[in-house]
Amino acid sequence: MSTGPTPNQVTKRSRAAFTLIELLTVIAIIGVLIALLLPAVQSARASARRMSCSNNLKQITLALHGFHESRREFPVGSPSKTCPGYEEIPGWQYRWGPMANLTPHMELFNVYGSLNLDVPLYGHTGIFKGPGYGVHSSNLAPVTQEIPFFYCPSDSQCKVVPGNAETQWAAGNYLACWGRGAPTEKGTAVSGDADGLFNSLAAVSFAEVTDGASNTAAFSESLLPDPDVPGGTVLTEANKDLVIVGAKSGEDPMLTVEWCTCFGQPMASQSRRATRWVDGFVLYTAYYHWWEPNSHIPDCAKWAPLRSLWQMARSHHPGGVNVSFVDGSVHFVCDTVDVETWRALGSRNGGELPGQF
Repeated sequence: MSTGPTPNQVTKRSRAAFTLIELLTVIAIIGVLIALLLPAVQSARASARRMSCSNNLKQITLALHGFHESRREFPVGSPSKTCPGYEEIPGWQYRWGPMANLTPHMELFNVYGSLNLDVPLYGHTGIFKGPGYGVHSSNLAPVTQEIPFFYCPSDSQCKVVPGNAETQWAAGNYLACWGRGAPTEKGTAVSGDADGLFNSLAAVSFAEVTDGASNTAAFSESLLPDPDVPGGTVLTEANKDLVIVGAKSGEDPMLTVEWCTCFGQPMASQSRRATRWVDGFVLYTAYYHWWEPNSHIPDCAKWAPLRSLWQMARSHHPGGVNVSFVDGSVHFVCDTVDVETWRALGSRNGGELPGQF
């Protein structure tokens, strides 16, 4: 007598299997769901990175308050100081910037203790090679220390060191606001005449921020540049956020939009922006408010000597940048902010009435 499956059993088994069309349909549905979810996941990650960046700026600005509480003034942007025993080194080579002076107020006591702020940052080789050379032997290792929250998580989070560098400088995305960078008769308001919270001549106190602490920027962010861009690189839309357009001040120290946006011309070179967090000199750790965040205008300068500088806030966050204010708040400011409002936020005592941002 036969013991094989009955017709009913065969039918049940055949119904338990998927057809090829059903399988392809399921795969297509899963693909559509993934396509729908992926932008949401990417958006959530971008939001998390932006929030982490905001927290970094919050920590830096709270340290600024701690410094003011102990000194009754904010740090000088790029101080000039003649140090005992180093009188032969010009005072402008001192150059220890705000971030170096704020380290003890960020609970970075080991970092602060390792930095020898009693000597000029530069000028210790005995032979003048120009600004930015000759770090004191006691500071050769400390200036290479990377601080994780000095990096924006949306950027590369690594040192920016050219191949021929003598020191492996630690970088950082966060820059001090030196004001509007408004045009003057001699170029732009770059250093001693800067109208922001920081300048190169004198410390500013809360009382001197007459525009209001909630209306005056303290720090913002920028992008780490490309470390290996040679001079005479062709300026393009693709590289404009990572280079600087520069020329000697010579006979014409002024900047114009037309000159700064000379796309297709070999006018770009390596930017020093954000590449040395200890150095207070404006090319390294300052930004200005003359043009809006993530401006289509590249950073540009007339230097040797430095007479003009447009160095803008930039980020990889979609649509804007994080900015901390003197009152300790941090806001995300959109790229589409009114340029006059943006300029007003850059000055500490301009008397402007800033709009919405």
